[in-house]
Amino acid sequence: MTTRLLFEGPDTLVFWKESGIPSVPLRTTIDGRTLLSIAAAYYPEIRCCHGTNEWEGGVIHRLDNLTKGLVLIARNQKAYDALMQQQKKDMIQKEYRATVTSGRSLDEGFEDYPYTNPFDGGCLITSYFRSFGPGGKSVRPVVSNKRYAEGRIYTTMVEKEEADVLRCTITRGFRHQIRAHLAWSGYPIKGDTQYGGEPSDDFGLEAVSISYIEPCSGRKLTITA
Repeated sequence: MTTRLLFEGPDTLVFWKESGIPSVPLRTTIDGRTLLSIAAAYYPEIRCCHGTNEWEGGVIHRLDNLTKGLVLIARNQKAYDALMQQQKKDMIQKEYRATVTSGRSLDEGFEDYPYTNPFDGGCLITSYFRSFGPGGKSVRPVVSNKRYAEGRIYTTMVEKEEADVLRCTITRGFRHQIRAHLAWSGYPIKGDTQYGGEPSDDFGLEAVSISYIEPCSGRKLTITA
């Protein structure tokens, strides 16, 4: 499926991003086909609001290039600032559907997994994170030393939806959080060879729901794919 608009509000947009494209440009001088460029073609005002990096526009959170699903975008600076405050306070909730395989084949850099599986009754995976590998392109969960990730704990709530499908819920996320947490648990995502998953043309992670407070009205909205 191609990238498309799912929700349009007075100060927020929710787009469904296809797999294989970045959420935002990597540098100010390069703006190829990204979620931001696609959305800005119809809603140019989203380029006028931003945080530290103005080339990221009003995009509130990013998905990895291979991950598909819902992304929240602010349409004005006031909404952007309000949503970023919500995110810092863990008030924006995101749900993902992960198609997984059992049996992690990637062990390098992982500490011992301290939790109990399976996920039938739900399992809360918590850790700090550290960069790992050449150029820090991967991450590893850490429980033994809180100096990583500025001492912030990141949490993934995992519940079984089907035999090979897990439902993962997070608030403010760390880069590759769900991918690394599931690999750590012994259930890497299908197609995620970076974290020990079986090769597949269909990357098995999709953001399927997002809940937040609409800045202009104060209503709690939940948008689902």
